[in-house]
Amino acid sequence: MHFIRAIRTVRGNKAVMKRHTKLTSEEKEVQQTAEQQTQASTVREFATVEEMLREDAAGTSVPTAIAHRLHDSISPIPAPPRPWWRRLFGS
Repeated sequence: MHFIRAIRTVRGNKAVMKRHTKLTSEEKEVQQTAEQQTQASTVREFATVEEMLREDAAGTSVPTAIAHRLHDSISPIPAPPRPWWRRLFGS
């Protein structure tokens, strides 16, 4: 009995959705054009995960408050010592 109610609810929602989504041909064209433009500008394939992360990092700006907090938290960390081979060869 509970299963039948779920089906009726779904069918009822579909009928309601169909009534509310009747659009004129012009409205449909405008909506389709907007969807195509959105999809065309957002769809991008990447060969590797690293490439995707680089693209995301390039397009995302860090808020200034977070940048300042990050800078303040890493500034007391000393630089690592020079490797022995650089000290030996003077590079």
